[in-house]
Amino acid sequence: MYTGVSEASRITAKSSSSSPSDPSDPSDTVKIHIVRLQRRFLVILAEDLGEEQRVNTMRRDFIANVSHELKTPIAAIGLLAEAVQQAADSPELVRDFSKSLVKESRRLGELSRDIIQLSEAQSALRPEDREPVSLRDLVRAEVDSHRSFAAQHGVELVITDESGLQRDAIIQGRRTSLGSAVANLLSNAIRHSPEGGRVGVGMSFERKSFVVTVTDQGEGIAPEHLGRIFERFYRVDGARTRGEGGTGLGLSIARHTMRAHGGDVDVWSQPGVGSSFTLTFPLPQDTAASKTSKRAKKARRALAGQTAETARTEPAPEPGDRPAPQPQPQKGTQ
Repeated sequence: MYTGVSEASRITAKSSSSSPSDPSDPSDTVKIHIVRLQRRFLVILAEDLGEEQRVNTMRRDFIANVSHELKTPIAAIGLLAEAVQQAADSPELVRDFSKSLVKESRRLGELSRDIIQLSEAQSALRPEDREPVSLRDLVRAEVDSHRSFAAQHGVELVITDESGLQRDAIIQGRRTSLGSAVANLLSNAIRHSPEGGRVGVGMSFERKSFVVTVTDQGEGIAPEHLGRIFERFYRVDGARTRGEGGTGLGLSIARHTMRAHGGDVDVWSQPGVGSSFTLTFPLPQDTAASKTSKRAKKARRALAGQTAETARTEPAPEPGDRPAPQPQPQKGTQ
């Protein structure tokens, strides 16, 4: 082991390309440090920057997307405000511009809300953030709160509960985030359903999970889009989604929320038939019941073992042996 360094020189080798790094190219993601300790000894340090560059790329893309999405309603609000000012002498024009102004301001508010929800969904769940959440009550509350929205679109909301009441569906989590995940699926299903259509919400148990399925009768999603619909700001039909008030963040919020709670969201879709989104919530095991069941099984095994051991050690009776006569009770004298 060397206690001193007679000569030290450092050479840093890294990619000189200014374009975004390609994680599959080692020259872009590995930073090499070479340190000379003595004439015949070198220390080579390799620093993997792949994850750091991936996160930085995601951050840059997110900031660029947010800036682009915010720019549109902000510019529209500014133009509409100027139009209202110039049309002050025409009450009819002012009313028309005011309606558009309210629409754009609502869109800006929804985008800001979804960005906050996405940030919350991507953050780690701390112990103090968790509280008991009844999934049945949560889903029913979200369905009831979306009935007026469904009525505006001429869509019927139908809920089916096949989970039964003999088993609890309670998890520890963030109630507001879980509610947002369910609400985003419901609002998407209602928006993409035709007038007179139905949106079904099903609840059931599958092994150790509670499953919520939201099914619509909309136009469906083409196979080439299925792999990207959970990306932030991704829209299958951008113009239509913006016109209907979508921000492109709902499905991303749902996936991040579910994964933060140990679950996930899946999709099945067929063009011309509709789509079905499935939320899978892992249920915690009942520790007390599990321990009681284990003790009972252990006691049964021990009892069975003792019975078998007794049967092996007890001598079998000889063929000619007769059982010993039992003493007869004596009658008392009168």
